[in-house]
Amino acid sequence: MIADRGVFAFCQIAPSTRASVILAFALVAASISVGAQEAQLKTADAVLERYKRALGGVEAIQQVQWMTVHGEAESSARPGKSAFVYYAKPFKSLFKLTRPDGTEISAGFDGKVSWTITPQGASINKDTPVDASRRDADLQYALHQPDYFRELELAGVTDFEGHRCYWLHGTTNWGKDNNQFYDVDTGLLVGYRFESDDASKTITIALFEDYKNFGGPLMATKNTSRTGDRSQTFTYKSVSYERLADSLFDLPEAVQRLMK
Repeated sequence: MIADRGVFAFCQIAPSTRASVILAFALVAASISVGAQEAQLKTADAVLERYKRALGGVEAIQQVQWMTVHGEAESSARPGKSAFVYYAKPFKSLFKLTRPDGTEISAGFDGKVSWTITPQGASINKDTPVDASRRDADLQYALHQPDYFRELELAGVTDFEGHRCYWLHGTTNWGKDNNQFYDVDTGLLVGYRFESDDASKTITIALFEDYKNFGGPLMATKNTSRTGDRSQTFTYKSVSYERLADSLFDLPEAVQRLMK
């Protein structure tokens, strides 16, 4: 997204404003007492290692090489439900959304260029660092998280959206504030609070809920992002891991014309 970062595959779209679709994986770990966990986990590395185990281990994460997600999206900015499909492979993504009125939006990242096509036309995202777009398209983000941060530390244990969480505070390699919250009892990623990767300095809260198994690592099937008084929720209906053609992620002609 976007998740998704969190990886999560993280895909950005822009109907009229750009929103984050954050895709996340998580496998429920056995519940251990809060006191015992707080005594054990004293570093960001310890929290992330526990998170990898909760996902099912390194091998399980590495097996995800392609992903297709079908689902529904709701936004506080407009009534009704939209249908979406999201395609991903490591460091490449394609997102297509059909609104209730039949209009369509698509967005993607081919490894170098992040783009969006709306009824108003095509655009290239030049405001977001390429490294941020690569992170959002990293299907194995859980294995690589520290690579995207110049600083990442355990800031303590805190309450976040009704959960007691380990709070990891970091600064990305491109200078943005980023906070991650992992449930103390289960190790699951509960959500993020992060500064926009563009120049706007907007703060977004992202929440991950309703984990289900689709034949691979468990995934959060309800992903909600809140920015100010606006919110957007993506609900996953199906997920598959079948091979995808590389050509699926080629730049559309409308985007290619913008690059000439």
